Amino acid sequence: RVDLWNASNLKFGDEFLGELRLPLKFLRQSSSYEAWYFLQPRDNGNKSLKPDDLGSLRLNVVYTEDHVFSSDYYSPLRDLLLKSADVEPVSASAAHILGEVCREKQEAAIPLVRLFLHYGRIVPFISAIANAEVKRTQDPNTIFRGNSLTSKCIDETMKLAGMHYLQVTLKPIIDEICQVHKPCEIDPVKLKDGENLENNRENLRQYVDRIFTVITKSGVSCPTVMCDIFFSLRESAAKRFQGDLDVRYTAVSSFIFLRFFAPAILSPNLFQLTPHHPDPQTSRTLTLISKTIQTLGSLSKSKSANFKESYMATFYDYFNEQKYADAVKNFLDLISSSGRRDHKSIEQPILLKEGFMIKRAQGRKRFGMKNFKKRWFRLTNHEFTYQKSKGDHPLCSIPIENILAVERLEEESFKMKNV
Repeated sequence: RVDLWNASNLKFGDEFLGELRLPLKFLRQSSSYEAWYFLQPRDNGNKSLKPDDLGSLRLNVVYTEDHVFSSDYYSPLRDLLLKSADVEPVSASAAHILGEVCREKQEAAIPLVRLFLHYGRIVPFISAIANAEVKRTQDPNTIFRGNSLTSKCIDETMKLAGMHYLQVTLKPIIDEICQVHKPCEIDPVKLKDGENLENNRENLRQYVDRIFTVITKSGVSCPTVMCDIFFSLRESAAKRFQGDLDVRYTAVSSFIFLRFFAPAILSPNLFQLTPHHPDPQTSRTLTLISKTIQTLGSLSKSKSANFKESYMATFYDYFNEQKYADAVKNFLDLISSSGRRDHKSIEQPILLKEGFMIKRAQGRKRFGMKNFKKRWFRLTNHEFTYQKSKGDHPLCSIPIENILAVERLEEESFKMKNV
């Protein structure tokens, strides 16, 4: 069944033009089959209509039949591909060779990522091919900039593993931008009658600020598999270019900002954040936001030089403060710190949350009191500690790797808040 729709703006939704139904037996013939069909109303394939009532459609249908055998037929190939992460050098592995053979790297990346994700082998595989690519890279500024098998595999992994992460981080604010239609055009040439450039700049600045904040505060929600990949990218890059202190950030930001958040803001429909392509005005607003977020995330030295348009460079001056670069670095530190690493190799623990809570003593002694005490708690990516008050020496410290579960406490049981 083929439906024909006319894409229209968000307010009214797409417009249904007609459908046609084709019996597959025609398409199974070995030679190509040509015919003209009239578009029909919905679910009304049998009634014939006068040719003038509906438009005509020229259609090229390609029908392919695939024969899929039971899985044991494929086990030798599957095992060969899954061994790829352990092959030295990785360029001799089956998965890498598949990437070289395919005309489009994407064609190899999609099935490989699904296979490795399913068997829990995606991190070692991507670490191996990324490490090989970093060794071949001569200039730290061009790290992961090409459309290599590594880039395509990481893109595909982020799309599969990070879909829910995008939904919780960006969807609420993107929905608002699509519904409210605030004017955000900052190009003086494109201003509509009655629009004020300063007001538009302020509208856009608020949107960029809000999106930047939700992204840089979302590190804790970043999927583990993505964090583990970013950890290995960071380690490879820092080892290869020891003189460049920023390379451990740019290696990660070139994926999370340039190839994940910025494209999702630019085309939310491709990342299932909106059902349809946004209308032209909203699309323009999202383009301006995406450009700014991409530049903020890139941490390059001369930001204003990144923009061909002078109005973008002027707008970017709002964000030329150190606090934005610091927030990006904190975020990148957090999402590229893996659970399986030597803590001492990371200079500074990253604070996730702190504040007062009520702690109940365990009453370990036979006549010990199960009393309640107010304590200052701190959670970092290294440990969970508490002390009498902020800045005091910790009374107790629990390493993150020793925390195996977290359970919600029913506060009604104790008639107290924040226990």
